[in-house]
Amino acid sequence: MENLRKLHSSEDFVEQILSRLPPKSLMRFKCLCNLWCNLIASPTFVCKHLSSSITSMQASSRPLLFKRPILKDKDDNIMDEKESVHDDNVKTLLSSLNFSNKDDDDYLLTTVIEDLNVPLPAPLKLKHPSDLTIAGHCDGIICLKLFIGNIILCNPAMKEFKLLPKSFLLLPEDDINRWSLNYELSYYDEYLGFGYDPKCKDYKIVRFVIYEESCYWFKAEVYTMNSNSWREIKTDYNEMTSFVSKSSDLPIYLKGNCYWHVCGYHISWGDFILSFDMGNELFREISISDLPDGCRLETLTVWKEFITILTYQEEIVVSHSFDMWVLMYDGDGKGSWIKHLTIRPVEGDTCPLLFWKGDQLLLINNNDAHIVLYNIGTQMLKYLPIQCMGNIINIQAVGYVNSIVSINGGNLLEDTCISAFYGSGKFCSSYREDDDNNSAFDGNDKSEQ
Repeated sequence: MENLRKLHSSEDFVEQILSRLPPKSLMRFKCLCNLWCNLIASPTFVCKHLSSSITSMQASSRPLLFKRPILKDKDDNIMDEKESVHDDNVKTLLSSLNFSNKDDDDYLLTTVIEDLNVPLPAPLKLKHPSDLTIAGHCDGIICLKLFIGNIILCNPAMKEFKLLPKSFLLLPEDDINRWSLNYELSYYDEYLGFGYDPKCKDYKIVRFVIYEESCYWFKAEVYTMNSNSWREIKTDYNEMTSFVSKSSDLPIYLKGNCYWHVCGYHISWGDFILSFDMGNELFREISISDLPDGCRLETLTVWKEFITILTYQEEIVVSHSFDMWVLMYDGDGKGSWIKHLTIRPVEGDTCPLLFWKGDQLLLINNNDAHIVLYNIGTQMLKYLPIQCMGNIINIQAVGYVNSIVSINGGNLLEDTCISAFYGSGKFCSSYREDDDNNSAFDGNDKSEQ
Protein backbone atom coordinates (compact mmCIF):
# COMPACT_ATOMS: atom_id res chain seq x y z
CA MET A 1 0.00 0.00 0.00
CA GLU A 2 2.83 2.34 0.85
CA ASN A 3 4.51 1.58 -2.47
CA LEU A 4 1.27 2.44 -4.29
CA ARG A 5 1.13 5.77 -2.49
CA LYS A 6 4.71 6.49 -3.50
CA LEU A 7 3.96 5.54 -7.11
CA HIS A 8 0.88 7.76 -7.17
CA SER A 9 2.83 10.60 -5.64
CA SER A 10 5.61 10.07 -8.14
CA GLU A 11 3.17 10.17 -11.08
CA ASP A 12 1.65 13.41 -9.80
CA PHE A 13 5.11 14.87 -9.45
CA VAL A 14 6.02 13.88 -13.03
CA GLU A 15 2.78 15.38 -14.33
CA GLN A 16 3.48 18.65 -12.54
CA ILE A 17 6.94 18.81 -14.10
CA LEU A 18 5.70 17.92 -17.60
CA SER A 19 2.94 20.52 -17.45
CA ARG A 20 5.60 23.25 -17.22
CA LEU A 21 7.63 22.14 -20.22
CA PRO A 22 7.41 23.77 -23.69
CA PRO A 23 5.38 21.97 -26.40
CA LYS A 24 8.49 21.04 -28.40
CA SER A 25 9.87 19.04 -25.46
CA LEU A 26 6.53 17.38 -24.78
CA MET A 27 6.23 16.22 -28.39
CA ARG A 28 9.61 14.49 -28.03
CA PHE A 29 8.69 12.93 -24.68
CA LYS A 30 5.53 11.40 -26.18
CA CYS A 31 7.83 9.01 -28.04
CA LEU A 32 9.51 7.70 -24.89
CA CYS A 33 6.70 5.46 -23.60
CA ASN A 34 2.97 4.81 -23.94
CA LEU A 35 2.33 6.05 -20.40
CA TRP A 36 3.71 9.50 -21.14
CA CYS A 37 2.15 9.57 -24.60
CA ASN A 38 -1.32 8.90 -23.16
CA LEU A 39 -0.76 11.39 -20.36
CA ILE A 40 0.35 14.25 -22.63
CA ALA A 41 -2.53 13.59 -25.06
CA SER A 42 -5.21 13.49 -22.33
CA PRO A 43 -7.67 16.44 -22.19
CA THR A 44 -6.95 16.93 -18.48
CA PHE A 45 -3.23 17.34 -19.08
CA VAL A 46 -3.77 19.63 -22.10
CA CYS A 47 -5.90 21.93 -19.91
CA LYS A 48 -3.33 21.84 -17.10
CA HIS A 49 -0.51 22.66 -19.51
CA LEU A 50 -2.51 25.53 -21.04
CA SER A 51 -3.24 26.96 -17.58
CA SER A 52 0.42 26.68 -16.63
CA SER A 53 1.50 28.36 -19.89
CA ILE A 54 -0.92 31.26 -19.41
CA THR A 55 0.27 31.75 -15.82
CA SER A 56 3.93 31.74 -16.79
CA MET A 57 3.28 34.14 -19.70
CA GLN A 58 1.57 36.58 -17.35
CA ALA A 59 4.53 36.42 -15.00
CA SER A 60 7.14 36.88 -17.72
CA SER A 61 6.57 37.59 -21.41
CA ARG A 62 4.13 36.14 -23.89
CA PRO A 63 5.29 35.64 -27.49
CA LEU A 64 4.15 37.91 -30.30
CA LEU A 65 3.18 36.66 -33.73
CA PHE A 66 3.71 39.11 -36.60
CA LYS A 67 2.43 39.00 -40.11
CA ARG A 68 4.99 41.11 -41.93
CA PRO A 69 5.89 41.85 -45.53
CA ILE A 70 9.64 41.93 -46.22
CA LEU A 71 11.90 42.18 -49.27
CA LYS A 72 14.09 39.18 -50.08
CA ASP A 73 16.53 38.62 -52.92
CA LYS A 74 16.91 35.41 -54.95
CA ASP A 75 19.20 33.99 -52.25
CA ASP A 76 16.51 34.57 -49.61
CA ASN A 77 18.41 37.40 -47.94
CA ILE A 78 16.46 40.32 -46.49
CA MET A 79 16.84 43.47 -48.57
CA ASP A 80 16.39 47.13 -47.80
CA GLU A 81 13.17 48.58 -49.22
CA LYS A 82 15.19 51.10 -51.23
CA GLU A 83 17.09 48.33 -53.01
CA SER A 84 14.12 47.06 -55.02
CA VAL A 85 11.06 48.43 -56.71
CA HIS A 86 9.73 45.06 -57.86
CA ASP A 87 6.77 43.55 -56.02
CA ASP A 88 8.09 40.07 -56.97
CA ASN A 89 10.66 40.47 -54.18
CA VAL A 90 8.01 40.98 -51.49
CA LYS A 91 7.41 37.97 -49.26
CA THR A 92 4.83 37.64 -46.51
CA LEU A 93 6.12 36.02 -43.32
CA LEU A 94 4.54 34.86 -40.10
CA SER A 95 7.22 35.45 -37.48
CA SER A 96 7.22 34.56 -33.80
CA LEU A 97 9.04 36.98 -31.52
CA ASN A 98 9.94 35.43 -28.16
CA PHE A 99 11.25 37.41 -25.20
CA SER A 100 13.29 36.47 -22.16
CA ASN A 101 14.80 38.46 -19.31
CA LYS A 102 16.10 37.48 -15.90
CA ASP A 103 15.28 40.82 -14.32
CA ASP A 104 11.99 42.69 -14.36
CA ASP A 105 13.48 45.21 -16.76
CA ASP A 106 11.75 45.43 -20.13
CA TYR A 107 14.74 47.19 -21.63
CA LEU A 108 17.11 44.30 -20.97
CA LEU A 109 14.92 41.92 -22.97
CA THR A 110 16.61 39.41 -25.23
CA THR A 111 14.62 38.40 -28.28
CA VAL A 112 14.48 35.37 -30.55
CA ILE A 113 12.77 35.56 -33.97
CA GLU A 114 11.49 32.40 -35.62
CA ASP A 115 9.69 32.39 -38.97
CA LEU A 116 6.69 30.09 -39.31
CA ASN A 117 6.39 28.49 -42.72
CA VAL A 118 2.82 27.97 -43.93
CA PRO A 119 3.26 24.87 -46.15
CA LEU A 120 1.00 25.70 -49.08
CA PRO A 121 0.65 23.55 -52.21
CA ALA A 122 3.04 24.65 -54.96
CA PRO A 123 0.41 26.32 -57.23
CA LEU A 124 -0.69 28.64 -54.40
CA LYS A 125 1.53 31.71 -54.32
CA LEU A 126 1.21 34.64 -51.94
CA LYS A 127 1.49 37.47 -54.45
CA HIS A 128 0.41 40.26 -52.13
CA PRO A 129 0.65 40.83 -48.33
CA SER A 130 -3.15 40.98 -48.10
CA ASP A 131 -3.49 37.43 -49.50
CA LEU A 132 -2.72 36.07 -46.01
CA THR A 133 -4.12 37.65 -42.85
CA ILE A 134 -4.24 36.74 -39.16
CA ALA A 135 -7.92 36.49 -38.27
CA GLY A 136 -7.74 35.56 -34.59
CA HIS A 137 -6.04 33.71 -31.73
CA CYS A 138 -7.22 31.64 -28.81
CA ASP A 139 -5.32 29.27 -26.48
CA GLY A 140 -2.31 28.93 -28.77
CA ILE A 141 -4.33 28.34 -31.94
CA ILE A 142 -4.04 30.91 -34.73
CA CYS A 143 -6.79 31.45 -37.29
CA LEU A 144 -5.51 32.48 -40.74
CA LYS A 145 -7.41 33.68 -43.80
CA LEU A 146 -5.90 32.74 -47.15
CA PHE A 147 -7.23 34.68 -50.15
CA ILE A 148 -11.05 34.76 -50.10
CA GLY A 149 -12.97 31.89 -48.50
CA ASN A 150 -10.00 29.75 -47.35
CA ILE A 151 -9.45 29.43 -43.59
CA ILE A 152 -6.52 27.69 -41.91
CA LEU A 153 -6.10 26.84 -38.24
CA CYS A 154 -2.58 26.34 -36.97
CA ASN A 155 -0.76 25.79 -33.70
CA PRO A 156 2.70 27.37 -34.19
CA ALA A 157 4.17 25.60 -31.15
CA MET A 158 3.22 22.15 -32.50
CA LYS A 159 3.65 22.98 -36.21
CA GLU A 160 0.07 21.81 -36.85
CA PHE A 161 -1.96 23.16 -39.79
CA LYS A 162 -5.50 22.44 -40.89
CA LEU A 163 -7.48 23.66 -43.89
CA LEU A 164 -11.15 24.00 -42.96
CA PRO A 165 -13.99 22.67 -45.13
CA LYS A 166 -15.48 25.08 -47.63
CA SER A 167 -18.17 27.27 -46.15
CA PHE A 168 -21.77 27.68 -47.28
CA LEU A 169 -21.54 31.41 -47.96
CA LEU A 170 -19.23 31.49 -50.95
CA LEU A 171 -19.04 33.36 -54.21
CA PRO A 172 -19.69 31.51 -57.49
CA GLU A 173 -16.94 29.12 -58.60
CA ASP A 174 -13.99 30.60 -60.46
CA ASP A 175 -14.86 29.28 -63.91
CA ILE A 176 -16.34 32.69 -64.75
CA ASN A 177 -14.43 35.41 -66.57
CA ARG A 178 -11.62 36.84 -64.42
CA TRP A 179 -12.76 40.41 -65.05
CA SER A 180 -16.27 39.54 -63.88
CA LEU A 181 -14.72 37.94 -60.82
CA ASN A 182 -12.72 41.09 -60.12
CA TYR A 183 -15.96 43.11 -60.30
CA GLU A 184 -17.72 40.70 -57.95
CA LEU A 185 -14.90 40.87 -55.39
CA SER A 186 -15.03 44.65 -55.24
CA TYR A 187 -18.50 44.33 -53.68
CA TYR A 188 -17.71 41.45 -51.35
CA ASP A 189 -16.27 41.47 -47.84
CA GLU A 190 -15.80 38.68 -45.31
CA TYR A 191 -14.85 38.91 -41.64
CA LEU A 192 -13.86 36.22 -39.17
CA GLY A 193 -13.82 35.77 -35.43
CA PHE A 194 -12.18 32.88 -33.58
CA GLY A 195 -12.58 31.86 -29.95
CA TYR A 196 -13.73 29.36 -27.36
CA ASP A 197 -17.30 28.52 -26.41
CA PRO A 198 -17.23 27.79 -22.65
CA LYS A 199 -20.76 26.34 -22.75
CA CYS A 200 -20.06 23.65 -25.37
CA LYS A 201 -16.34 23.46 -24.53
CA ASP A 202 -15.49 23.82 -28.19
CA TYR A 203 -13.53 26.20 -30.40
CA LYS A 204 -15.57 28.15 -32.93
CA ILE A 205 -15.13 30.43 -35.91
CA VAL A 206 -17.84 32.91 -36.81
CA ARG A 207 -17.75 34.14 -40.40
CA PHE A 208 -19.99 36.88 -41.74
CA VAL A 209 -20.07 38.17 -45.27
CA ILE A 210 -21.37 41.39 -46.76
CA TYR A 211 -22.12 41.32 -50.46
CA GLU A 212 -23.79 43.94 -52.65
CA GLU A 213 -26.05 42.76 -55.44
CA SER A 214 -28.85 45.31 -55.82
CA CYS A 215 -28.36 46.14 -52.14
CA TYR A 216 -26.20 44.90 -49.30
CA TRP A 217 -27.01 41.66 -47.53
CA PHE A 218 -25.47 40.16 -44.45
CA LYS A 219 -25.17 36.45 -43.71
CA ALA A 220 -23.31 34.59 -41.00
CA GLU A 221 -22.19 31.05 -40.24
CA VAL A 222 -20.37 29.20 -37.46
CA TYR A 223 -17.70 26.51 -37.67
CA THR A 224 -17.19 24.20 -34.69
CA MET A 225 -13.92 22.32 -34.34
CA ASN A 226 -15.45 19.18 -32.81
CA SER A 227 -17.82 18.71 -35.75
CA ASN A 228 -15.40 20.09 -38.38
CA SER A 229 -18.35 21.64 -40.21
CA TRP A 230 -20.15 24.91 -40.91
CA ARG A 231 -23.77 25.86 -40.29
CA GLU A 232 -25.57 29.07 -41.12
CA ILE A 233 -27.00 31.10 -38.24
CA LYS A 234 -29.86 33.59 -38.33
CA THR A 235 -29.19 37.22 -37.46
CA ASP A 236 -31.11 40.49 -37.23
CA TYR A 237 -28.47 42.40 -39.18
CA ASN A 238 -29.79 42.29 -42.73
CA GLU A 239 -30.60 45.99 -42.91
CA MET A 240 -28.08 47.35 -40.42
CA THR A 241 -25.15 46.32 -42.56
CA SER A 242 -26.41 48.39 -45.47
CA PHE A 243 -24.09 51.08 -44.21
CA VAL A 244 -21.06 49.13 -43.04
CA SER A 245 -17.96 50.32 -44.85
CA LYS A 246 -15.19 48.37 -43.13
CA SER A 247 -14.33 46.19 -40.16
CA SER A 248 -11.21 45.00 -38.39
CA ASP A 249 -9.26 42.25 -40.16
CA LEU A 250 -7.95 41.12 -36.77
CA PRO A 251 -10.81 41.08 -34.24
CA ILE A 252 -10.40 40.95 -30.48
CA TYR A 253 -11.34 37.84 -28.51
CA LEU A 254 -11.95 38.06 -24.77
CA LYS A 255 -13.88 35.82 -22.37
CA GLY A 256 -16.08 34.06 -24.93
CA ASN A 257 -16.76 37.11 -27.11
CA CYS A 258 -15.29 38.47 -30.35
CA TYR A 259 -15.19 42.20 -31.09
CA TRP A 260 -14.78 44.15 -34.34
CA HIS A 261 -14.40 47.86 -35.00
CA VAL A 262 -17.01 48.74 -37.63
CA CYS A 263 -17.40 51.97 -39.55
CA GLY A 264 -21.03 52.41 -40.45
CA TYR A 265 -24.26 53.65 -39.08
CA HIS A 266 -27.08 52.21 -37.11
CA ILE A 267 -26.82 53.43 -33.56
CA SER A 268 -25.23 56.70 -34.62
CA TRP A 269 -23.66 58.34 -37.65
CA GLY A 270 -20.28 57.02 -36.72
CA ASP A 271 -18.27 54.01 -35.62
CA PHE A 272 -19.41 51.29 -33.28
CA ILE A 273 -18.18 47.97 -31.88
CA LEU A 274 -19.79 44.77 -33.12
CA SER A 275 -19.55 41.80 -30.76
CA PHE A 276 -20.43 38.11 -31.05
CA ASP A 277 -21.15 35.81 -28.13
CA MET A 278 -19.62 32.40 -28.91
CA GLY A 279 -21.97 30.62 -26.49
CA ASN A 280 -25.30 32.20 -27.43
CA GLU A 281 -24.20 32.83 -31.03
CA LEU A 282 -25.68 36.32 -31.03
CA PHE A 283 -24.39 39.62 -32.41
CA ARG A 284 -24.84 42.89 -30.57
CA GLU A 285 -23.67 46.46 -30.91
CA ILE A 286 -21.67 48.56 -28.46
CA SER A 287 -22.02 52.27 -29.06
CA ILE A 288 -19.12 54.69 -28.91
CA SER A 289 -21.33 57.68 -29.68
CA ASP A 290 -20.79 59.11 -26.18
CA LEU A 291 -17.16 59.92 -26.95
CA PRO A 292 -16.28 63.63 -27.37
CA ASP A 293 -16.81 65.33 -30.74
CA GLY A 294 -13.92 64.91 -33.16
CA CYS A 295 -12.75 61.76 -31.36
CA ARG A 296 -11.77 59.04 -33.87
CA LEU A 297 -11.11 55.41 -33.03
CA GLU A 298 -7.59 54.29 -33.98
CA THR A 299 -7.19 50.87 -32.32
CA LEU A 300 -9.42 48.28 -30.64
CA THR A 301 -7.43 46.14 -28.20
CA VAL A 302 -7.35 44.46 -24.77
CA TRP A 303 -5.71 45.96 -21.68
CA LYS A 304 -5.60 43.93 -18.46
CA GLU A 305 -8.72 41.89 -19.34
CA PHE A 306 -10.69 44.98 -20.42
CA ILE A 307 -11.89 45.89 -23.90
CA THR A 308 -10.07 49.12 -24.69
CA ILE A 309 -10.04 51.64 -27.51
CA LEU A 310 -7.36 54.19 -28.36
CA THR A 311 -8.63 57.37 -29.96
CA TYR A 312 -7.22 60.63 -31.34
CA GLN A 313 -8.62 64.02 -32.27
CA GLU A 314 -9.17 64.16 -36.03
CA GLU A 315 -8.06 67.79 -36.44
CA ILE A 316 -4.54 66.91 -35.26
CA VAL A 317 -2.64 65.49 -38.24
CA VAL A 318 0.84 64.58 -36.94
CA SER A 319 2.35 63.67 -33.56
CA HIS A 320 -1.06 63.34 -32.01
CA SER A 321 -1.64 61.91 -28.55
CA PHE A 322 -3.96 58.97 -27.89
CA ASP A 323 -6.77 58.84 -25.37
CA MET A 324 -7.28 55.43 -23.75
CA TRP A 325 -10.90 54.41 -23.03
CA VAL A 326 -11.90 51.29 -21.08
CA LEU A 327 -15.27 49.56 -21.45
CA MET A 328 -16.92 49.17 -18.04
CA TYR A 329 -20.19 47.32 -17.41
CA ASP A 330 -22.76 48.21 -14.76
CA GLY A 331 -25.14 45.88 -12.94
CA ASP A 332 -27.59 45.84 -15.85
CA GLY A 333 -24.95 44.70 -18.30
CA LYS A 334 -24.88 48.05 -20.09
CA GLY A 335 -21.43 49.24 -21.04
CA SER A 336 -19.94 52.72 -20.87
CA TRP A 337 -16.53 54.04 -21.88
CA ILE A 338 -14.35 55.47 -19.12
CA LYS A 339 -11.31 57.55 -20.04
CA HIS A 340 -8.31 55.98 -18.32
CA LEU A 341 -5.44 58.20 -19.45
CA THR A 342 -3.89 60.15 -22.32
CA ILE A 343 -0.79 58.76 -24.01
CA ARG A 344 1.45 61.65 -24.97
CA PRO A 345 2.84 61.96 -28.52
CA VAL A 346 5.47 59.28 -29.08
CA GLU A 347 8.64 59.81 -31.09
CA GLY A 348 7.80 59.73 -34.81
CA ASP A 349 4.46 59.16 -36.52
CA THR A 350 3.25 55.99 -34.82
CA CYS A 351 0.14 53.83 -34.82
CA PRO A 352 -0.76 51.61 -31.82
CA LEU A 353 -1.21 47.87 -32.45
CA LEU A 354 -1.92 46.19 -29.10
CA PHE A 355 -1.03 46.06 -25.43
CA TRP A 356 1.54 43.49 -24.35
CA LYS A 357 2.48 42.56 -20.78
CA GLY A 358 0.35 45.05 -18.91
CA ASP A 359 1.38 48.63 -19.62
CA GLN A 360 3.56 47.91 -22.66
CA LEU A 361 2.00 49.32 -25.83
CA LEU A 362 3.20 47.93 -29.15
CA LEU A 363 3.37 50.61 -31.86
CA ILE A 364 4.43 50.75 -35.49
CA ASN A 365 6.15 53.71 -37.08
CA ASN A 366 4.17 54.85 -40.12
CA ASN A 367 7.29 56.13 -41.89
CA ASP A 368 9.71 53.19 -41.73
CA ALA A 369 7.54 50.33 -40.34
CA HIS A 370 9.77 49.92 -37.26
CA ILE A 371 8.10 48.17 -34.31
CA VAL A 372 8.54 49.75 -30.87
CA LEU A 373 7.46 49.03 -27.31
CA TYR A 374 6.23 52.02 -25.32
CA ASN A 375 5.73 51.85 -21.57
CA ILE A 376 2.72 54.05 -20.78
CA GLY A 377 3.91 54.34 -17.15
CA THR A 378 7.59 55.20 -17.59
CA GLN A 379 7.10 56.69 -21.10
CA MET A 380 10.19 54.87 -22.34
CA LEU A 381 10.65 53.41 -25.84
CA LYS A 382 12.35 50.20 -26.91
CA TYR A 383 12.87 49.32 -30.59
CA LEU A 384 12.27 45.66 -31.42
CA PRO A 385 14.56 43.80 -33.85
CA ILE A 386 11.88 42.81 -36.34
CA GLN A 387 11.90 44.15 -39.89
CA CYS A 388 8.82 45.10 -41.91
CA MET A 389 8.18 47.10 -45.06
CA GLY A 390 5.41 48.63 -47.09
CA ASN A 391 1.99 49.88 -46.05
CA ILE A 392 1.29 49.40 -42.34
CA ILE A 393 -2.20 48.11 -43.20
CA ASN A 394 -0.46 44.86 -44.20
CA ILE A 395 1.32 44.44 -40.84
CA GLN A 396 -0.43 42.58 -38.02
CA ALA A 397 0.57 41.52 -34.51
CA VAL A 398 -1.07 39.29 -31.94
CA GLY A 399 0.05 38.03 -28.55
CA TYR A 400 -0.35 34.28 -28.13
CA VAL A 401 0.50 31.46 -25.77
CA ASN A 402 2.51 28.30 -26.43
CA SER A 403 0.12 25.38 -25.98
CA ILE A 404 -0.42 21.74 -26.92
CA VAL A 405 -4.09 22.25 -27.77
CA SER A 406 -4.62 20.16 -30.90
CA ILE A 407 -6.59 21.40 -33.89
CA ASN A 408 -8.10 17.93 -34.39
CA GLY A 409 -6.83 16.45 -37.61
CA GLY A 410 -3.91 18.67 -38.53
CA ASN A 411 -2.53 17.97 -41.99
CA LEU A 412 0.32 18.93 -44.26
CA LEU A 413 -1.08 21.65 -46.47
CA GLU A 414 1.43 21.06 -49.25
CA ASP A 415 -0.06 17.54 -49.64
CA THR A 416 -3.64 18.80 -49.68
CA CYS A 417 -5.45 18.50 -53.00
CA ILE A 418 -5.61 21.88 -54.70
CA SER A 419 -9.36 21.45 -55.25
CA ALA A 420 -9.82 21.60 -51.46
CA PHE A 421 -8.92 25.29 -51.60
CA TYR A 422 -11.71 27.60 -52.66
CA GLY A 423 -10.95 29.36 -55.93
CA SER A 424 -7.79 27.28 -56.43
CA GLY A 425 -5.83 30.28 -55.19
CA LYS A 426 -7.35 32.64 -57.75
CA PHE A 427 -9.37 34.67 -55.27
CA CYS A 428 -7.36 37.44 -53.69
CA SER A 429 -7.88 40.37 -51.40
CA SER A 430 -9.81 43.41 -52.58
CA TYR A 431 -6.97 45.62 -51.28
CA ARG A 432 -4.92 44.89 -54.40
CA GLU A 433 -4.14 47.85 -56.61
CA ASP A 434 -5.66 48.06 -60.10
CA ASP A 435 -2.34 47.56 -61.87
CA ASP A 436 -1.99 44.15 -60.24
CA ASN A 437 -5.28 42.84 -61.60
CA ASN A 438 -3.74 41.42 -64.77
CA SER A 439 -2.16 38.60 -62.78
CA ALA A 440 -4.05 38.71 -59.50
CA PHE A 441 -6.27 35.74 -60.21
CA ASP A 442 -3.72 33.43 -61.79
CA GLY A 443 -3.05 30.55 -59.42
CA ASN A 444 0.28 29.77 -61.10
CA ASP A 445 3.46 31.79 -60.84
CA LYS A 446 4.09 32.96 -64.42
CA SER A 447 7.73 33.68 -63.66
CA GLU A 448 8.35 29.95 -63.30
CA GLN A 449 6.68 28.96 -66.55
